[in-house]
Amino acid sequence: MEIKTSNVAKRLGVSPKTVQRWVKKYNIPCQKNEAGHYVFDAETITLLEQIKFEHGAALEEMELEDEHALCPDTFFSTYIQPHLDKFTARLHRVERQLEQKADEVVSFQLLQHRKEIEELHAYIRQLEQRLALLEEQTKQADDAPKLPKRRGVSRIMGMFV
Repeated sequence: MEIKTSNVAKRLGVSPKTVQRWVKKYNIPCQKNEAGHYVFDAETITLLEQIKFEHGAALEEMELEDEHALCPDTFFSTYIQPHLDKFTARLHRVERQLEQKADEVVSFQLLQHRKEIEELHAYIRQLEQRLALLEEQTKQADDAPKLPKRRGVSRIMGMFV
């Protein structure tokens, strides 16, 4: 009597893919029909039932171990807290470096502004000196004797020259 993969899977309570994986993984001697699908006999089904039993026992042992080891508080303190502490320390270090860099940038900008202000003050002093000199020259020009205006023939002759 030959049974198809889907019927064996239902009998074992697993998926057909699981049955196919077990056949490949454990090199279970299995025949294939003309379509290339596995067909199982009673001996092969017994072997698969044994594999399922062993897998079930192994899974139950792992679940029992996991129940004790994976208490939420224990899991957090064991696996997550150390990474969280490292991340927090690194974040604080980066924040301090960022603050230091920001302070350096502000200090540099203040020095640049101070230099620009000093240059502007020097330029204003130069302009004040030039203005004072021009005022002095204008005052001297106003105080100088004025020459009489030329009238007559020389004025007319000056236009042709």
